[in-house]
Amino acid sequence: MSRPRSFRLSRPVLAFVLTALSFCVLGGRLLSLPYKPPFGGLSGTAFTDHFSHMNAARLFTYCGTCIWTTAVSQRIPFATPEERLRVAEELRPYVAEGEIFSVPGWSPEKPLLINWSHLPRPYPPGVLVLVAPVSLAYHFTPLSFFGAMKLLILGFLLSAHVGIYFVLRAVLESPVGPGSLGLLGGVLLYSESARWALEGIYDVAMLAPLALCGRFLHQRRGLAALVAYCAAAFLHYRAYFFAPLPLYAAFLLLRERQWREWRARDWCALALAVVLGGASLYSFWLVSPSLPLFPRSNPLALHARNTTFRMMLLLGTLAVVAFVYARAWLDVALLGWVGVMFARILQIQAWHTLAPLMWLALPVWTHREQRVSLVRDARLLFIWGMSVALYGNNLLIPWWLGSR
Repeated sequence: MSRPRSFRLSRPVLAFVLTALSFCVLGGRLLSLPYKPPFGGLSGTAFTDHFSHMNAARLFTYCGTCIWTTAVSQRIPFATPEERLRVAEELRPYVAEGEIFSVPGWSPEKPLLINWSHLPRPYPPGVLVLVAPVSLAYHFTPLSFFGAMKLLILGFLLSAHVGIYFVLRAVLESPVGPGSLGLLGGVLLYSESARWALEGIYDVAMLAPLALCGRFLHQRRGLAALVAYCAAAFLHYRAYFFAPLPLYAAFLLLRERQWREWRARDWCALALAVVLGGASLYSFWLVSPSLPLFPRSNPLALHARNTTFRMMLLLGTLAVVAFVYARAWLDVALLGWVGVMFARILQIQAWHTLAPLMWLALPVWTHREQRVSLVRDARLLFIWGMSVALYGNNLLIPWWLGSR
């Protein structure tokens, strides 16, 4: 009598099952919670990015690229007191002091609500594509503001879990274990991605294309990595933190002359990368003149050589020593570029830590496998110290302890 075969899931299937289970639990929790006015985020505080992105997509159909060149308050008239009284009941908590505008031809019950209306929108076209289905449903159907907010946040949560799937799959398939601090880094990346998605922050959408970019680079697939990175940049400007990645992808393409074996689909992929990357850079060029007008909250930009600067210098030096010892040269380049970016960025918010956290999702590029864990630990320690020093966000304090 033959022994029955033991049931065992493949690593990709196991990663999918775990990710799907997480999404169902968190998504079910989101749908079961009572709506917290006015915007329905996890904490009920005034995180307004999700409804602003939805309304920016609606505004794009009205004025096109003006959203990157002209402040909404300079182009669209504010709603009158009479018009504010005609908005849907769900919007009443926002009526008194909210940035509400009257767009010709729009339903008075669904006016234009948007944050930072005195400045152009500092987001690339990808976010408009990301929220387009909900924006269209809200504008043209009886979908309520409450329903739109839930759908937007649920969509951001889904995009976060797509990225989490690729990260988890890479961990399960890696021949090198993550190590104790590497495992902690994965928990922090998962926790922060879920937290800010539930608050309506869409930055989590970058995780999937960046994780794929790292995976393809590790496989020396330059074109695929380039397409993935351009998709990330199309979604969010903070993908520019990882600018050394497309440079390395281009280096692989040129050094190995990979184009010699390309077929028609490969040239189409290159065209897609050019379109996505070009759209991101073009919109950034349009909005860049207004970026100095945003409030300055970056400690490094406010005071040169202050305590934060010295702490960042110490953290960076220690990380560089670890990377050089492990001969992880791409990590050295990433750290140097991150330093340049931090010296130029004017505004800092707690959720901005999501972008550098995605560094943890990238594989380690070194031929010394015994030092892979060292590189991962150095990444994590640098990112944690930076998060505390710059963003005021102590990643080690679980957010769910204060959620209700």
